[in-house]
This record gives sequence, structure tokens and C-alpha cells, in this order.
Amino acid sequence: MSTSATLQGRMVGPLDKRRRMTRCLSCAKRRIKCEGGFPCARCVRQNTMCIAQQQSGHGMTVFVNQTQQDDFGGAHRSFDQKGMIVKNKHTSGTHPLDFIGKDKGTRLLDYFVSFIQQNMFTMGFSSIVPDLLPLISTSPLLYHAVVAVGALDANRHTGGRALRGEKPPYVDAMTSYHKSISILRCCVGKSNVMQREDVLWATFFLGLFELLSDDSGQGWVKHMLYGTSKMLQLAGPSDCMSMARRIFYDLFRILEASRALLFDEETILSQECWLRLQNSLSRNATRWEPLEEIITLMIQASAFSLRAGAIIDKIPEEERFTDPSVALIAAEGLDVQGKIYNWHTKALLQLVQDGSNEYSKLALLYYHALLIFLSGNYDYFTYWDNIPAPVLSPAEVSEHLSSILYLSGEVLRHSKIPGVMLFFPVTVAGARARTVDQQSEILNLLSLVFCKGFVVANKIRDGLLKRWAEKDREETIHLAT
Repeated sequence: MSTSATLQGRMVGPLDKRRRMTRCLSCAKRRIKCEGGFPCARCVRQNTMCIAQQQSGHGMTVFVNQTQQDDFGGAHRSFDQKGMIVKNKHTSGTHPLDFIGKDKGTRLLDYFVSFIQQNMFTMGFSSIVPDLLPLISTSPLLYHAVVAVGALDANRHTGGRALRGEKPPYVDAMTSYHKSISILRCCVGKSNVMQREDVLWATFFLGLFELLSDDSGQGWVKHMLYGTSKMLQLAGPSDCMSMARRIFYDLFRILEASRALLFDEETILSQECWLRLQNSLSRNATRWEPLEEIITLMIQASAFSLRAGAIIDKIPEEERFTDPSVALIAAEGLDVQGKIYNWHTKALLQLVQDGSNEYSKLALLYYHALLIFLSGNYDYFTYWDNIPAPVLSPAEVSEHLSSILYLSGEVLRHSKIPGVMLFFPVTVAGARARTVDQQSEILNLLSLVFCKGFVVANKIRDGLLKRWAEKDREETIHLAT
């Protein structure tokens, strides 16, 4: 059965004799030619809802025994073979997929849903699909954003081959991406944009599209900074969130924390108002989540690293051995390191009670990488040599590095957690990798990420290869002298 057939109980029977409609309702009312598709080009230009014409039920097979508990209102619905609602005494309202026919657009939506099911960014990410369906069916902006992602996944699975009479999936991906970007620009100036969940999710999927199509990673960074982050900042933190927005918030935190550490940049999540929100959510949670807390520590470590670096830069190099600010930074670093170690103790106790899962492994990955990252703020500079600081010994770095390589392999090979979630720990490991075996394993891990669609893995690979080559040259010069 097609993936879309599983959504909301949609059924397509063997006697399917549907006829294709060439005009949407809006174009039909104006008696003008419609370019077809959902939404059509005219509705996109007008930024209006595109609604397909209802077909006559004459000559169509009806699945009278197929009912579905409505996720949005509790009413039961029956579906005909086109996925349309069969009006009966149990039916009320409009099904979110009423106007999405079984055409290329729906096939690309199938690929999108399959991609979501195979890339579990958070524990609750797969449950977002039912919440997104009403938004997808009414928002051209979000529709084109998810179709773009689906088309890229289709392009990967089909090797770029197109069905007869259709454009290659990659062309569909780029077309939908640019349509969504165009609509997004029109939406940004509207007064209600901060509260629109379709705009919020579209910024994420457009950024995700960049990770899947652009190996530079710059497009993703721009969407995160000037799209998603800006939207959340304008809306402001609130602990009264819909289920869809809560899932989005959890997803944004984990990706944004990694981005801030990878690019050594600020994040809105380190602002006091967002820290208070997370503290409130954590206090009200029914159980302690190791992954949520290690992300909080990642955000704190990132903010500390930026602040410490700014202080050090203002101190002349010759004064850094005696300036009291340097000692204070060392003490604060030890405090951060202590929090990370305390997290580890608490996480291990929970693992003994509940057992391990893929997200606990991901949390441990971040733990090992975070300790190496924090140490990296100190162990390259001689003015810390005689001051107690969170510096790891070479043996400790090696142990954490080995743990990162092992856990990364486990997560990538035996879970549905997407490889993009591992870029921070893998990059940290790559920066400290010294042996050929370590470097080879890191390249294998990045190759796995690339094969699963995230072409931006090539950027990290190229950066590490360049770093290793420079390190080799430095060591050769040192031995020669």
C-alpha cells in the first residue's frame, strides 16, 4: 500500500476510475484556464487557497466499510476510493486531504512522509504528520516546502529517473523550493506571521532542503538564523504550546544547539527568557529526560565559550599569564565541566533502571563531545598551564574519542536518528583524530550520512581532510627541524 494510503485512512481501490480535473474552483469560477496541480500557479500568485473541484460520485466505488477515528474532532468518517469523505450521519467537517488527488504531488508527499518516518529527529517527531496534514492541505507555503523535501527523497531513491511525461524529481524539488521561498517572502510582512505554524514549519523544511541539496551548509544556517530563529524570537517563549509547536520547539533546540557549537555563534536559546522557558518545561515534566538536559548544557557551554573568548581577546597576550580574569574563566569552566560530569552520573543511573535506547546513545554522544569541546577552550594555550582548568589529558581525550566513534556507528547503523544530528560530535572527534584508523572510521561515518541524503556531510569531510593534511605537514616540518 502507498504511504499516503495509510494517512488518515485514505483508500484507493482496484476499480479506481477517477477522472482528472483540469481546473480548481477558483479558476473555474472565473472561467479561466488553470495550470493544474495543487496549488495551481494562479492561486500561488494570489496567495489564496487552491481547492480542487469535487467530482461526481457517479460510477465510483465507495468503501463503505472503511471508517477512521478523526484525529481533529472525534467524528467518524468514511472514505471513497479517491480519499474523499463519504457524507453520512457520522461525517462532519472537511478532511484535510480532501483536495489532494492521487497525482504526482501526492506521490511526492508519500516520499516526504517516508522521509519523516526514516528520520526521527526527536522521539515525538513521527507523530507530527497528522498535525501537519491540515496545514499542508491549506497552506501553499508549507505544501511546496514539504513537496520539495519529498521530491529530493524521490530523486535519491529513483536515481533521478522520471516517469514518462513527467519532469525529473530534482526539477520538481527545485521548482517547489523556489515557489515556497517566493510565498514565504510575501508572508513575512503580514501581521499574523509570528503565530502561523505553517510559516514556522516551512522555515524548518526549507532549511532541511538545504541540508539535503547543498553541500556547503550555508543555506541551512541562513534559514535557521534568519528564518526559524527570527520567527521564534518574534513570537517569544511560551510554555502554553500546541502539540505541533512543542514538537517543533524540541526539534529546534537540538539542531540549534549543535549549530551554535559547530559554527561558534550565538543562539537565541542562550537568552534568559528562553532558558527560563526550558526550566519551566523541565520542572513540569513527568520524568527527567537526559537528552533535554544535555542540550541545555550544550547551549550553556556554547554561550560560555563565546563569552570567555571575547574576554580573552581584550587582554594583551603578555598579560594573560597574570590577569585575574583568566583565572576566573578557568574556574567558571570547571563549574561547567562539573555540571557535565553530574549529568553523566545521573544519566548512567537512569540507564541502569530503564535500559539504553537510541536517544540515550545520542545524549551520551553529546556528553563525550561536549567535554572535548570544553577542554578545547583551554588546552591549546600555555597561559592555562599553571591554572586549574577543565583540560582533558591526552588519554582522556582518546577515551572520549573512541566512545564517540563507537556510539556514532551504533546510532547511524541501528537507528532512525538522522546523521545531521551527529555533525557536532563527529566534527569534534575529527578535530582530535590522529591515527589512520580513527580518521578512516570518521570518513566511513560521514559516508553513511551522505548516502542517507544529507549531502552537507561532504562539507564536513572536506574540512576534516584539509585539517588532517595541514596537521601532517606541521608534524613533518617539526620532525625535519
